[in-house]
Formats: sequence, C-alpha cells, structure tokens
Amino acid sequence: MIRIDNLYAMIFLTKLPIKLLLFSVFLLNGFNNYASFLDDQLKYSRVKSAYTEKKPIITEKLTNMDLKLNNVNVLIKAYKYEQKVKIYVKHKDSTVYKLYDQFIFNCTSGDLGPKRTEGDFQIPEGFYHVNHFNPYSNFHLSLGVSYPNKSDKLKSTAKKKGGAIYMHGGCASIGCIPIEDEPIKEVYVLSVLAKNSGQSQIGIDILPFEYTKSKFDSAVLLYPDHKDFWANLFEIEKTFDATKKESKIGVKENGDYYIIGS
Repeated sequence: MIRIDNLYAMIFLTKLPIKLLLFSVFLLNGFNNYASFLDDQLKYSRVKSAYTEKKPIITEKLTNMDLKLNNVNVLIKAYKYEQKVKIYVKHKDSTVYKLYDQFIFNCTSGDLGPKRTEGDFQIPEGFYHVNHFNPYSNFHLSLGVSYPNKSDKLKSTAKKKGGAIYMHGGCASIGCIPIEDEPIKEVYVLSVLAKNSGQSQIGIDILPFEYTKSKFDSAVLLYPDHKDFWANLFEIEKTFDATKKESKIGVKENGDYYIIGS
C-alpha cells in the first residue's frame, strides 16, 4: 500500500484547489499554535512549578471577580515613588478593568524621571507592553518591558538608549522592577493565561507616582525638567483613573503620547 502525505491525501480526496487547502492548513496550524501558548510555557520547569502552585490562588481570585482562567485579560501598572505594582484584570470581551491585586518592589534603582540612556540605572517611565516571557531568568521568572518604545527613541538623543528591562523576581535592579519570586510567579502565570486567552498585547504602564495634584506639584519642584513629560503621562493616566478602560495610545512626532481617537 502506498503511503501518501496527509496534505496531498486531502487534495486527492477532496479535489479542492491547492491554494485553498494550503490556506486552510495554515489557518489551522496558526490557531493551534496560538492556543498552545500555555502548553508551550508549561514545558519549562519553573513555569510548570509556578502554575501548579499559583493556579488555585489565581482561580479563587478570578472567581471572586466573575472571571475564569480562559477569559482573562491583564493590565500591569507600576508606580516608582510608591514602589508598587498594581495588576488589573477584565473579561476578554469587556472594556473595564478591575484591580486584581498589588505587589511591592523589593528594591529599586535610579530616581524619578524617564530612562534616556544606557547605564543611567533609571526605571523607564511611559506606556509599554510585555515583549518577552523569560522562563530562564536569573531572577526566577521575568516579563520583558518593551523599552525603548517609539516615544523613548524620539525623546532621547543618546546613541545607546539601553534595553533588557524586565519585571522579575529576586531583589536586584539596574532599571528593572523586582517584586520577589512569589509575586512574579503569580503575575507571570496570570500573564501567560491572558495571552493564552487571546490577549495579543499585555500593557505595562510605568508612572513616576500615583497621581494627585499635590504630589505632582511637589515632584515638579524637585524635578522641574520633567514637568511637561509628566503632565503628558498623567493626561493619559487620568483617563484610565476615571474610566478604568485601557486607551489605545499613539506617539506624536515630538515623542509625546496621545489617546488615539480622542
């Protein structure tokens, strides 16, 4: 009996046009790969261990918010002055986020103000997204921050702007956000679940502080050079504070952020 490759067997048996079949196979493979992000991550021992440990905790918290493991979206917000990370979640078909939990930085580096050059020890400030899930991190697990983004590149004149900024476990920072091993396990697993639920881009917003007018005025007295930059950041952030909806953000030619469609 002659063995026939599955694809050509499909062509032979259905007599469908080759291009149509190839397109169908491509779509099926794409969906399978997309749906298997969690499975792919669970191949790594640290992720598997974190998932086993944190799944019951995450399940309970999400259930109390009428959410499930397979329908959650995530938004991460970090505040440098308070040294606090807030995790927001929503149903993937909803637009309004709710506070899931918050964790503290266990150390920090640099000062208030944006990161503008390699080696300045600054934690970035701006609107970013997770660009890397790292199960082999030197700091247990880590989530990559998409610094430098378009705004950073336009605002900085430095030849080398730096990079490799992560939210991670452990206790060390030269521009990263460390939150110890137990919290990063939970945030990492929750982010994996969000991506597995179909969230293509998980936001990481990094702000100098939680906004109040008095706090802004006090900070500007100490760092007057950052006044306009911070005013621009908080123009976006105040919209989230009022609505708990994540805005689609663009970048102007001068590097300022703006809400698309507003």
